[in-house]
Amino acid sequence: MVLVLSLLVLVVHNVGYMLSASFWTDEAWVAVTTRYPLSALRATTASTPIGWSFLLRLVTFGQSESGRLLPLAFAAAAVAVAYWLVRRMDWKRREIAILAGVLGAVAVLIVPAMLVRDDLKQYTADTFLTLVLLALTSRLERRWSWSGLLLLSLATWGGMLLSDAGVFAGAAAWLAIWLVQLFRGAWRRLGQTTLVAGCSGALGLAIYVSFDAGAIHGLMIQRYGFFFMPVQQGLMPSIRFLGALFGLDRVWFGLGHYWFAVPLIIAGLVTLFRLGRPAVALAVFLIWPEMVVLSVLKKYPFLDLRTSTFMFASAALVAAIGVAGICAVLREKLHGSRVPQVAAISVAVLAVAGFSVNAGPYVRSKPIPPSSMQQIAQYVAAHSAPRDAIFLSADSSWGFAYYWPTGQPGRYLTTTTEQGYQSDFPGQPRIVVARQRTGPSIEAGMRRALAQVRPGTCARIWMVLTQISPVEAQAIPVDLHALHLTRNYVLPGLYYINVGPSSCPS
Repeated sequence: MVLVLSLLVLVVHNVGYMLSASFWTDEAWVAVTTRYPLSALRATTASTPIGWSFLLRLVTFGQSESGRLLPLAFAAAAVAVAYWLVRRMDWKRREIAILAGVLGAVAVLIVPAMLVRDDLKQYTADTFLTLVLLALTSRLERRWSWSGLLLLSLATWGGMLLSDAGVFAGAAAWLAIWLVQLFRGAWRRLGQTTLVAGCSGALGLAIYVSFDAGAIHGLMIQRYGFFFMPVQQGLMPSIRFLGALFGLDRVWFGLGHYWFAVPLIIAGLVTLFRLGRPAVALAVFLIWPEMVVLSVLKKYPFLDLRTSTFMFASAALVAAIGVAGICAVLREKLHGSRVPQVAAISVAVLAVAGFSVNAGPYVRSKPIPPSSMQQIAQYVAAHSAPRDAIFLSADSSWGFAYYWPTGQPGRYLTTTTEQGYQSDFPGQPRIVVARQRTGPSIEAGMRRALAQVRPGTCARIWMVLTQISPVEAQAIPVDLHALHLTRNYVLPGLYYINVGPSSCPS
C-alpha cells in the first residue's frame, strides 16, 4: 500500500513535462553545479543545501532535465513517511489505523503546495525532513530510548545537508519534547533531552558554519520582502499582513474555507493528544509562531509558497489526522451496529473527495516558468560559425553553461548575484557575459563581443537575453543604437546581429 501511494506521485505530477521543460534561471544555477568538478561543489552551491546538490549529480544524465527526478523522489518519500507517521500511532483498531495512514499519505500526495513542486529545488525535501522529524518524535513518545533520541538528533543536524527548513521543524520538535517532559516532571528524560538537544544544536551550528553561512543572501529582503511581517508599522498592519497572506495562500493548503479547515486542524491536534502524542502536536503548533518570529526578524519568509511548502503539507497532514480522529470517535460512540462503519467510511470518503476537488486544478499542472534556454543553446551551437561572438546577459550564464555542449564552464566570482559567481567559458573567448544587470555593463559586454569579431568578415553576434531586468530591457536598445547595431529575433530570448559588410547574407 505504501509503495502504491508513493508511486502515485507519477500520476498526479506531469512527469513527461517535468523531464522536457527547459530549466529556467532559478533552476539553472542549481543544475549547472553538475557541470563543475565534484571538488568545486562547495564553491558552486549557494543557498541550495550542499547535500541536495550532491544528490542531484546522481540523477543528472548529460544535459537533460532528469535532475527533476530528485524533487519527485522526495515527494514520493514524503508520502511514505506520512503513512508511517500516522499508521504507527496508537489507534485502538487496526482498520482505523490503516484508514488514518492512507488519509495522511493522500493529504501529502495531493496538497496543492506539493503538486506544484516540479522545479529543481529542495522544497519537497523540506517536507520530507519535516515529516521524518515528526515521525521520529512520535516514535520517541511511543517508546522512549537513547536510540530514539540519537535518531532524532541525526535527522536534525544531518537533515541540514538536504534542507534549510528542516532545522525549524527540528527546533520545534526538541522544544516540544523538552516542554512535555518538564510538564510531566520526568526529570531523567528532561536531562537526556537537554543533553542530546544541546549536542544536536552544536553539530547543526558546525554544519551551518561549514556549508551555509557563506551563502549570499543579500537579496533576501528584495525578493521576499512581501513575506516579512511589518511589526515596525504597528499591530494593525501586522494583523492585516497575516490576513492578506492567509487569504492569498488558502488555496495551497487544499482544505477549503477556513470555517472547515481550522476545525479539522484543531481536531487533528486534539487527536494527537488523545493518541498520546502531545510532543508531536506541540511541535506542529510551535512551527507557526517560530516562522512568524523569523519573518519579523527578516530571516525567513513566512508562507511563501516555495519556501513554506513544508508548512502547507504538515497542516494538511494534521487535518487528515483530524478526519481519522473523527472516524475513530464515531466508531467508538456508535459501537455495536453497522452504523459506525458506514459513518466512518462516509466521513473519510467525503474528506478525500473534498480534498481532491481542491487539488484538482493542480494535478498534472505545468507550473514551471517557461524557458527556451535549451533551444537557445542548441540553436546557437548548430548555427553559429567559429568566428561568431556570443553575448550573454548577466542571468543567462548559468543556463547557457548547463546546456552549452562545448567545453566545461568556469566561474567568475562576483558579489552582484545571490550565487556569488557567474558561469564563464574558459578557452572560449568568443562567449562574453555581461557582469551586471546594468546599462553600462551591457554596453561594455557588447563592446567586448564586438572585439571578438574579425573586421571585414561576415560574422555575427548572437545575443542571449533571458531573465533580464527592467533596467536591462531599457538599456539594451539604447546601447545597440549607440553602437549602430540592429538585432534580429530568432527565438524567445535569442537574437543575432550582423556586423559584417552589407554584402554578407542576412
